[in-house]
Amino acid sequence: MTADADPRPSAVATRLTVASAAPDRVTLPVRALAAGREDFPVLGMAAPPGPGRMAVQAFYRAARRLDDIADDRNLPKADRHAAIAAFTDGLEGDGQPHLTATPAADELRRLAAEAAAAFAQAGIDITPLRDLAEASRRDVDGFVPADWAALDGHCRLSAAPVARVLMAVSGDQDPARRQAGDDLAVALQLLNHIRDLGADYRTAGRVWLPGSWLADAGLGAAVLGAPAAPPRLLAAIGRMLEAVDDLLDRARPLLATPVRRLRIQAALTLGIARRHRRRFTGADPLARRIRPRRRDWAGALADAGLAALRVPVPESQTTGSSFGMAIRLMPSDGRPAMQALYAVSRLVDDIADGHAPAARRRQLLDAIDADLLALGADHAPTGRDAALLHHAVRHHHLPVDALRQIVAGCLSDCSDHPGGAPAWADLLRYADRVAGAVGEAALVAFGVPRAAGRAYARHLGRALQLTNILRDIDEDAIHGRIYLPAEALMAAGADPRAAPVVIAEGPARLPAARALGHAARDAFAAADAALPDDPHLRRRLRPAMAMADAYRGLLAVLEARRFAALPPDLRRQLKRRAVRAALRHAVLARIGG
Repeated sequence: MTADADPRPSAVATRLTVASAAPDRVTLPVRALAAGREDFPVLGMAAPPGPGRMAVQAFYRAARRLDDIADDRNLPKADRHAAIAAFTDGLEGDGQPHLTATPAADELRRLAAEAAAAFAQAGIDITPLRDLAEASRRDVDGFVPADWAALDGHCRLSAAPVARVLMAVSGDQDPARRQAGDDLAVALQLLNHIRDLGADYRTAGRVWLPGSWLADAGLGAAVLGAPAAPPRLLAAIGRMLEAVDDLLDRARPLLATPVRRLRIQAALTLGIARRHRRRFTGADPLARRIRPRRRDWAGALADAGLAALRVPVPESQTTGSSFGMAIRLMPSDGRPAMQALYAVSRLVDDIADGHAPAARRRQLLDAIDADLLALGADHAPTGRDAALLHHAVRHHHLPVDALRQIVAGCLSDCSDHPGGAPAWADLLRYADRVAGAVGEAALVAFGVPRAAGRAYARHLGRALQLTNILRDIDEDAIHGRIYLPAEALMAAGADPRAAPVVIAEGPARLPAARALGHAARDAFAAADAALPDDPHLRRRLRPAMAMADAYRGLLAVLEARRFAALPPDLRRQLKRRAVRAALRHAVLARIGG
């Protein structure tokens, strides 16, 4: 497969990233790497020799030509539709040439019939081939995703079929892992779409960003033809990268498959996908084509080697988060409770920031709140996440009231049409819920009595959250949210009900941000004053104190830059500062300071 030879969108390029032409030996990834042609593994090592591998090979041949013909703009649209219809006929066993058919239609009819026969011999359902045909038909009609649901649905037709075939031939029929395979295939498809955003638009007029996301950013599709992405577009692309992160996380159950071949394939594909994803951070896909590097492949191959030995691939779910810093600094006895708190916080945060309709997100959060309420009344939780919540509350004794406040804070983010900037009182209540309550729950992990540490945790949580808001003004605005206080915006002559991107780019941004910065500094000062005098408790709170120092430094930088967006290199510099602060507090905790 030569994905780079054709800069146009190639759905098959992604369809075949989980599995494609069946390899003779598992050394084929190295060949692909050496050839420099693929961004992801392009073989189906999960397919054992025999009918299953023959089915994968037939699938590859049929899918490749179907995609080529659907994308061939030298063919009239009617001929491409006729060829796709012939492909569908071939799935029913009609593989013979027709007198009135075009060569393309006859070719697809034959390939489809061969694939259907191979699938029948391997005992595989042909639905994945039907889905590919439907995706190709939509591509011929100029599919443009109106929103995330449309894009996700299209990827599940165009990319997920290969994962389903691979799972079928591997013999792993676990429903959760089958869903994980679909999610991985969609993530790979999205990475290819992001990589080719500019080229696809310029050469074929294709748009892979949801129209609603472009509208939220105040942009039209024409911006994709620019030689470089403006900040608003980069933020919209960031939403797609968030979706990729979510999908890759959901694909992790594949690593637990008992099928060794599939486990190796999954580790290799996930490894390269995660490394490729990181290449997009701070990069402009319109300005240059972003691809994995050789060292990314080397790391992914190492992951595959560990998977072959059934060694868990090391990856901290908390790496890079505030929880990650806290956990690394904590005494070992408190880490499990902090991990449990992280799991609950991540769960509700992912739901609130997810891509499902607001009504569905509220429904999921209400269910979690109901389970927490049940746990508080010594009843058994019954919801989807009952086990996780039971573990956090019963085993680690995380306070139910604080966890419910976190849920309440996230509920306020669940709106398809946010109502503009919040009033001061609402903003502070939101910060206290989504951050102050987390700090209060974390006291259990720190081993600090709630009565002694509550005020410190609450004030510090508010300070951290307000600083986060100031750091993410532009990113939040692109997501249709604005957290600058309404009173401060009105005092500066702005309408707090205006579109978030208009507020974020207007003259009232600076005075409103300054007001919020003052509030953050007041909260830091209040936290300092509330820090317990007991040296033992202070040592236990060193992880929180390290976070306070890091965020205080971040606030100072934001103020010095007049609350402008932070470029990637400065963000990396601030992370290094945070690490140094963490090390200093770790030393002080060790020597009893």
